[in-house]
Amino acid sequence: MSRPPATPDRTATPDAAARRKLRRRLAPLYATAFLQNLALWVPVEKLFMTGIGFDAAGIGVMAAVYSIVVPVFEVPSGLLADRWSRRGVLVLACAAAVVSVTVGGLSRSVGMYMVAAFFLGVFFAMQSGTFEAVVYDTLLEETGSSDSFERVIGRVRVVESIALVASALAGGVIAEVLSLRDTYFLTVPPLIGAALALFFFREPRLHKTEEAEPLRRQIAATYRVLLGPGRLRAVILLTVAGALLMQGMLEFGPLWLVALAVPAFWYGPHWAGLTAALGLGGLLGSQGWLSRRWPVVALAALVVGCCCVLATGRSPAPVIVAQVVLTLAVVAVSIPVLHRLHDAVPSALRAGVASGVGTLTWLAFVPFALVIGFVSERRGVGAAGWLFVAVALVTGILMVVVLPGGPVTPAAVPPEKEPEHAFPADRFLPESHPEWPGHWASPPVAWETFGLDLSGDRVLAEVRAAVLDMPAELRRVIVLRDVEGRPPSEVAEALGISAAEEGTRLHRARGLVRARLEQYLQGQEP
Repeated sequence: MSRPPATPDRTATPDAAARRKLRRRLAPLYATAFLQNLALWVPVEKLFMTGIGFDAAGIGVMAAVYSIVVPVFEVPSGLLADRWSRRGVLVLACAAAVVSVTVGGLSRSVGMYMVAAFFLGVFFAMQSGTFEAVVYDTLLEETGSSDSFERVIGRVRVVESIALVASALAGGVIAEVLSLRDTYFLTVPPLIGAALALFFFREPRLHKTEEAEPLRRQIAATYRVLLGPGRLRAVILLTVAGALLMQGMLEFGPLWLVALAVPAFWYGPHWAGLTAALGLGGLLGSQGWLSRRWPVVALAALVVGCCCVLATGRSPAPVIVAQVVLTLAVVAVSIPVLHRLHDAVPSALRAGVASGVGTLTWLAFVPFALVIGFVSERRGVGAAGWLFVAVALVTGILMVVVLPGGPVTPAAVPPEKEPEHAFPADRFLPESHPEWPGHWASPPVAWETFGLDLSGDRVLAEVRAAVLDMPAELRRVIVLRDVEGRPPSEVAEALGISAAEEGTRLHRARGLVRARLEQYLQGQEP
């Protein structure tokens, strides 16, 4: 399987062709991300809600409604995506969004708008996680590696941010020229376009080749990681606390504009600033200085200071600036925190733990939203701002604890998920053998013995499945060595391991691929 590293002249054209092929395949997903986030109603939603009878407490109840719906539907929708079709679930998410904005635009009472909030929660549940899984599997299927996942998902976030900024500016103008209600109805065509774009996307099928994990075992292992002691607990708490601040700004930030009697036209630029902060925060979060103590301390102080402005501010300008800066800072922090979360979780449990953290976030947001709404109604948004200050203090302390440290120690892999040997033990002679202890009892045979074409699509699919099934530390080595053609010294340096360890991992990875191919060529199921 090994091949010598290719020269730059020979790899330039294939690499460029592979990148173009990947971009073409991902283009429908980029289009879907853009069209899904053209939410013209979002910047003026709170103004519309107050016009049909909502008060601050009612807005808190509405936020709690979709916050409860998301964790209830998130896991079932994920199972449906894996067992049926991930593209199909994303289409259903678009359908739920169409129902939500249509009912919202028709609403003339609090009760009817709650129905719209319910379907909004269904949209979030079906779209959350599934979109990222589709991107991840597409990269694996096209490149054999997930190394570019952060870059691609970053582009998705930028596309989403551009759409949100554009819709924020357009939504404010539409509300001023036409009506608040029209912003809901004009959001329907882009959502239908998002669903249609998905039909041009070729769904990856890699998840269909993997054997399903028993549900009870997967749940137990996931909870052991989520609830176990160690630094991972601080990472999870920081993830939840940061998400509370960001979601709180996106959900309740416009209440400050309502309280300060800001004209409707300014709701668009305000929301544009918040949504632009999502993209800029993602770019800022990739900077290395976020792992140094004093910059982290300064950023933590900035987060707390922005929340203090919300609690004490009486002028629109500083309040809007504080909300935008707070959102940008929290999103920036979330990037390295997410990196540490995935570093600390075994690959076999990564999706489950990430979903568990997301569920914890939504469950924490429910009481937070209710309290914010209640306090805003009784005491005003300034008093509610002090609740943000309290969460910001916790967030700042956790930032100083988590970010300056090194990588979090990986959680222990459950016994049932320990990596298997490349070949079964009965293929080797016992250590007690008088002449050849530990040597092959049944050595591998030459591929020519089977008389089959090893370049066929089915054989390549088996190789790809074997690479995907192996532990992440082995997969990274074999992709870098045998797919990208990098030399051993470069791979060892890139992964931070010794040359001997690099060779050992490559040998084991190649053995796993060969074992799977041998089983396939012998007509056995892997």
